[in-house]
Amino acid sequence: MASARPTTSAAPAEADCVRAGTPVAHPGDDARPGGSAPAATSRPPGTRHPLTDEQRRAEEFRRQQAANDAFRQRGTLAEEAASGARACAADVRRSLNLLTAGDRDEPGQEAVRRAIVATGLTEVTVRPPGRLDLGPADGLVFAGWTGRACVFGSVRAGDVTVEIGARIADGGCLPAPG
Repeated sequence: MASARPTTSAAPAEADCVRAGTPVAHPGDDARPGGSAPAATSRPPGTRHPLTDEQRRAEEFRRQQAANDAFRQRGTLAEEAASGARACAADVRRSLNLLTAGDRDEPGQEAVRRAIVATGLTEVTVRPPGRLDLGPADGLVFAGWTGRACVFGSVRAGDVTVEIGARIADGGCLPAPG
């Protein structure tokens, strides 16, 4: 016998770094969702220039490649989630910049994790980049959850990148390390 799940209308719990109201936006704090697949460029029906077999194969290959990368695509982040995520991203950026300031060596995985957890984000992941990650191939990639948005990026000696966005299509803030 299947049991029915009770439905609740409670708002999701949000990270401590999410502040009420809209924080001041800083350059680079915008959500940068993963690019969407470009529109198909086939000719409209009824034209007298049908696609050649080679063009059809190329188009099919392009579509298959887009489908292969679809799991990494981010949805659209609602503005009410984005405003709180920007505040969290600013806190993360500030904490990580302190770790990489000066001529310090590249920060360790545990130090980056502690800095991100201290901002109040949950579901924090910090790891070396995997083959499926977008961005630099060295340093560390990270992600955390505000309760409504992902704060993610990369950190290496002298370079910190922090972005916000919706979860990726497979449900997480980062692809599996692969």
